[in-house]
Amino acid sequence: MEKMYTSRMTTFRIFPSLCAILLLTACFGDPLRRAENPDPNHTHADFAVYINGEFIDFSDNEYMSGLSTDEYLHKYLHLHDNVGTVVHRHKPGLTLGEFFGSLGLNATNDCFMDKCSDESNQWRMFVNGEEVPVNIDYVFTDIDQILLTYGANDETVQEQLQKMTDDACLYSRTCPQRGDPPAENCIADPSVPCVVPLDDL
Repeated sequence: MEKMYTSRMTTFRIFPSLCAILLLTACFGDPLRRAENPDPNHTHADFAVYINGEFIDFSDNEYMSGLSTDEYLHKYLHLHDNVGTVVHRHKPGLTLGEFFGSLGLNATNDCFMDKCSDESNQWRMFVNGEEVPVNIDYVFTDIDQILLTYGANDETVQEQLQKMTDDACLYSRTCPQRGDPPAENCIADPSVPCVVPLDDL
């Protein structure tokens, strides 16, 4: 009898919570559900680079939009707003290696920033939490999370993955519940124009 009473009390406690969740979802949408990027030609990804456990900070002015020696690449594949963890791509098909090249950094599958994989230390790559072979020609999809790490064991990798940002969705407008991103102009290759100028959103 006591067990049945406890079960009913638990049900009565859970039911109002479920109703509240359903009501909030009906009114405001599922907070965990991603909205659709209004401009699929203007995509973003979170990324991080670690070397021997040290986070490489790309937020300095030298890495920001408009300051690259490779103006073509930097125009369509860049960082800005002094946010060094979100890459902006304004033209489909450009690769991770081309992004680093736009920052003036040479990158191969084995070497990056003067660190090369060897028997003691290796570069490892993770996309959305899953380890993949290092592929500098990787073409990210919208709101990917990409980790490149050198000399890290599995435990350290997990710590680094936990520190990954989740801000690409702001710029891609796929998490509107978090507010609006900083204003940015529509920059695009004329052959692949912006679908929706961001200023009009």
